[in-house]
Amino acid sequence: MSSRPKHLIRQFVLACLVFLAWAPAASAAGLPRLPFEDYKLANGLRVVLLENHLSPLVTVEVWYHVGSKNEDEGRRGFAHLFEHLMFSATRNQRRGQFSHQIVRSGGITNAYTTEDATVVWETIPSNFLRVALWLEADRMRNLEITQADLRREIEVVKEERRLRFDNVPYGTLVETLYEKAFTVHPYRRVPIGSMEDLARSRLDEVREFYRTQFVPNNATLVIVGDFNPEQTRGWIEDYFSPIPPGKHLSAKPIPEEPEQTRGRFLRFKKDVALPALVYGYHMPADGSADSYALKLLSKILSDGESSRLVRRLVVGKRIALEVDSVANFTEHPNLFVLYAILHEGVTLAEGEQEFRAELERLKQEPLSSEELAGAQNRMLRDLALERRNTRSLADLLGYATVILKDTGSINREVEKFLAVSPEEVLRVARKYLVSENLTLIEVQPDAEEREASDPFSTPGEGRTEKLSEEPPAQ
Repeated sequence: MSSRPKHLIRQFVLACLVFLAWAPAASAAGLPRLPFEDYKLANGLRVVLLENHLSPLVTVEVWYHVGSKNEDEGRRGFAHLFEHLMFSATRNQRRGQFSHQIVRSGGITNAYTTEDATVVWETIPSNFLRVALWLEADRMRNLEITQADLRREIEVVKEERRLRFDNVPYGTLVETLYEKAFTVHPYRRVPIGSMEDLARSRLDEVREFYRTQFVPNNATLVIVGDFNPEQTRGWIEDYFSPIPPGKHLSAKPIPEEPEQTRGRFLRFKKDVALPALVYGYHMPADGSADSYALKLLSKILSDGESSRLVRRLVVGKRIALEVDSVANFTEHPNLFVLYAILHEGVTLAEGEQEFRAELERLKQEPLSSEELAGAQNRMLRDLALERRNTRSLADLLGYATVILKDTGSINREVEKFLAVSPEEVLRVARKYLVSENLTLIEVQPDAEEREASDPFSTPGEGRTEKLSEEPPAQ
């Protein structure tokens, strides 16, 4: 038996085990309801608890509702910087002691930053929960950032950018797409941040960012796993309730991105081996009425060998090495992103023609019930697998609470996906995947000559980047 069928069988068995473990509480749609507890402390800290005794582990996450969209101009990258600075010394611990205690207990710890939030987390043996809560409360209240900490973590962020963006093929394409697709909304800058802004940052600015953003009334504590709820509530009250709320918490309004009414196009040369196409269509925020159909549309386009773009561009025409679609849903409206890396010898015009043809077919031909059911089944598979451990469950609950502002939505999403009709998928494709709503980036290998036939009005020349205000033909 090949490795791929074995992998699929393991996924299926795992999903079944998760379902059976929760079977007494299963919903009619086939996934269990999660019996979470949701409350607030007097200082504004939101607490979400989910008791789960599948293993003797517990995950603790603290979601700080500050991401790259909340940074002031000149402070781009502060949220991501704090992903690293949160492991600095406190009044009670030396630098590195937080991670050392978690690892010594047999646990793991890390953090991540998005456009909307900064999340710190640890998964630990259940008997270490009390210590983990004390550690999190300590760094929420007592973080001590020195100039040496700041310099060191800025260099770490710079190296991360080199590894993930600057020194990998096509690494800066997404960054370029967002710079061109957004004009006023801060989603136009990716969470990695500006190295120039970080280099200019002052210690007093960084400390002020901590005092105003990393506070209990801007945070949600999520605990999932093997714990005693009554005992845990007592520990939370003991360690977190004495922390005062932020007095200067900035809640400045985020500018709304104006509706895009003309397509945008950019071509540039890059030192890569193969040509590439990147499409970005504006779409609504996560949790909106259209978000469920758009997520299923992404699966129809690129999830699996039978998906439309894979079947046409990769398997059938063999003009693309790789294609994908990502509905990048966030707290505010974001982008439905599609990309293709073309085979050597395939021109950008040829790739664009095939891409357009498949998208147009999607918008013109009725979607079969069988194709939609396949996408829904794959979505339910993903939802089941996301519930397979305490860490992923904590992520789901934190996201629903902080980003969707509705913890209970986690128990309704299956019904939402199953309620989507073929007509609704057709409608959202026609509404959002249109040329006037598109930002298209074409990447040409630096060594190649531009093809003679150019379907666009104002291509870039050489390494210069010129954005055309004329919509690409679509």
